[in-house]
Amino acid sequence: MVARRCWIQPVGFLFLATLVGCSGKKDAGLATVSGVVTHNGTPVEGAKVIFSSTAEVEGKKQPSYGAQTDSSGKYLIATNGKEPGIPPGLYKVLVVKIDPKSSNPGAEPLDPGQLDAMAIGGDGGAGAKNAIIHLLPKEYASVNTSKLSATLQEGKNENVNFDLKGK
Repeated sequence: MVARRCWIQPVGFLFLATLVGCSGKKDAGLATVSGVVTHNGTPVEGAKVIFSSTAEVEGKKQPSYGAQTDSSGKYLIATNGKEPGIPPGLYKVLVVKIDPKSSNPGAEPLDPGQLDAMAIGGDGGAGAKNAIIHLLPKEYASVNTSKLSATLQEGKNENVNFDLKGK
């Protein structure tokens, strides 16, 4: 009876360790990020928050990840396609809010894909500056001029807040 008890505990421990080690946790090594965007202290609704990776892999720029702010200025980036998060690392952060009706008088409003392309194109839509009305300071709309950045760690990165200044 005593011999049986001696091996039950170590075998039980190995069994639990195997279950934990083989759980196949798919989100290991990924990050999520959330926070609030304000402009001069006021929450910004409907802004696109874009995390543009500063890393390059084999000479190729890594993708950008984005989310839109809700009515209280909150954003959350928790997935990348089917992946439950984005790669940790250093990101340049852009915040863009463009009046979709400002493309051309009488023209159809810009769709979200067009707005994204203008925002992350590196010039903050400067190529179309006569047609675009930025509802936030333009300096935050370009990788070249935004001074916002964030370093994401594995797991949850909460309260990554941005208070934009200017007109």
